[in-house]
Amino acid sequence: MKRRDALLSGALTVLSAVVRPVAAAERPPRVVFLNPGEAVERGTGQQWQLVSKFMLTAARSFGMQLEVLYAERDHLLMLRQAEQVAQRGDPPDYVVIVNEKMTAAQMLTSLAKSPARVLVMHNDLTIEQRGQIGNERERIANWIGTLTADAGRGACRLMQYLCATHGPTPARVLGITGDPVTPVSNERAAGVEAWLSGSGQGRTFQLVNSDWSHADAYEKASVLLARYPEANILWAANDAMTLGALQAVKERRAPVLVGGLGALPEAVRDVIGGDLSAMVAGDYFIGAFAMVLLHDYHQGNDFAAAGGARQKLDFLKVIHRGNAERFDEIVFKRDAMLDFAQYSRVRHTRAGRYDFDLQRLLNTRTKVS
Repeated sequence: MKRRDALLSGALTVLSAVVRPVAAAERPPRVVFLNPGEAVERGTGQQWQLVSKFMLTAARSFGMQLEVLYAERDHLLMLRQAEQVAQRGDPPDYVVIVNEKMTAAQMLTSLAKSPARVLVMHNDLTIEQRGQIGNERERIANWIGTLTADAGRGACRLMQYLCATHGPTPARVLGITGDPVTPVSNERAAGVEAWLSGSGQGRTFQLVNSDWSHADAYEKASVLLARYPEANILWAANDAMTLGALQAVKERRAPVLVGGLGALPEAVRDVIGGDLSAMVAGDYFIGAFAMVLLHDYHQGNDFAAAGGARQKLDFLKVIHRGNAERFDEIVFKRDAMLDFAQYSRVRHTRAGRYDFDLQRLLNTRTKVS
């Protein structure tokens, strides 16, 4: 209990990222990110630490200040943090929140009392939640936007790749997704099913929910593999669960291709080594892309004019043995030089919607090296 209290008391991490000179009368825009994850990885992967890390890289590019409050996967703490930020006498300019465990509606209601503008990212609000509080820039005027990755398309690409790699025989699929109340968890599962039903190349034998952890996914994969010995593909909705499933496959020596979504360093190394067939990468860039939108908005270039206040971005990329080593080098070993500023419509004038194609990010870094 004392350790838990110490973690919570130390959950406030202030990341100052002001590197660009600003006029004396100007104050760098200040952003608070209510991070639903853990400040230190404890079994569910480094996803949320990487989100903060890449947000900081983007903040440095734009001369913005970033403050991160970790909720340690405690949604009640996250609600308290939102209320505390709303009550600040010196409020930030922007607050970024995640609809983790369906808390966004409550956080938005709390933050409506603050002059700070609010951006929701990663997990969108459900139809039911929007029915209660409305949409962006309506009843809650300071809720300026929502930014999500197209999780369904990412999962479609994963299953397409796994089926193509497996060969012409029908896909007999086992799946492990996250908790049933997290929208992105359900979107990933729906994307897999959309590919299988649309392609006619196979079917899912069973999909189970997990708590996003390695240990739980290992136990559930072990049961599934024993129940369905004819299965040939197993996928999971995040890295920790994918690696837990991989452990179960290895122990049973099952002839099963394993892939998932997330692409954290350990999983990418397993793709390089050939143990994992593929991972879908890019979710941890969503915070950096949020900083791009906030920078442009702060400079008077409203992102709503380029795709709307509610933006779903199609940028998730399949990492396989052919490109995993290069991805690892660029994203994890030389990450400080990733150029997120290239996506800004203030820095680089362009028409149409925002284009967050990951290949542009990777290509830019390659030129630098």
